[in-house]
Amino acid sequence: MFSFFKKKTAEAEPPLKKKIKDMKCRKINYVDEDFNEFCDKMRENSSAVLKLKPVNYYATKTSYIMGKVYTNEDFSENYVQFFRFETEHETHKSEIFTVDSILLSKMLAKVGIIITLNKE
Repeated sequence: MFSFFKKKTAEAEPPLKKKIKDMKCRKINYVDEDFNEFCDKMRENSSAVLKLKPVNYYATKTSYIMGKVYTNEDFSENYVQFFRFETEHETHKSEIFTVDSILLSKMLAKVGIIITLNKE
């Protein structure tokens, strides 16, 4: 009878979700555009993220796309997931995309975050 009260979320969680929980997360807000079309472009080519424009920090944001960038310490594994917000409520959510370290450095440079990559 007490088995009904056990939490099942830990078992049902995909391994990638568990993995990114331990990674460093950065949030970047972008100017809103057609979210479904953007996700389709990301599935085709991950460099589509470079076409997004970062939101001005001081601008009033009623609708925007938030990118959560997950990285490990040496930037060898990088993932990004996008969320669309409208009046501070999440309306859409994308799957988790893999991003290579060079594309990641370009993404972060657009918002003023410079990372140094180890060239081996």
